[in-house]
Amino acid sequence: MAPGKGQVFPPWQGMQYMRDMFSGDGKLAPLDNGRYPDLRWTSIRAVLAAR
Repeated sequence: MAPGKGQVFPPWQGMQYMRDMFSGDGKLAPLDNGRYPDLRWTSIRAVLAAR
């Protein structure tokens, strides 16, 4: 039940993740992309240029 030595997550957590992804339970729907209309995407090029 607990993570093995040197492991971050217990084995059952990976199995639960796979079960939920394949069953569709992990799907976030509906996406509300219009929730924050003032936000604009920033390209990776612009992010790296600002560094």
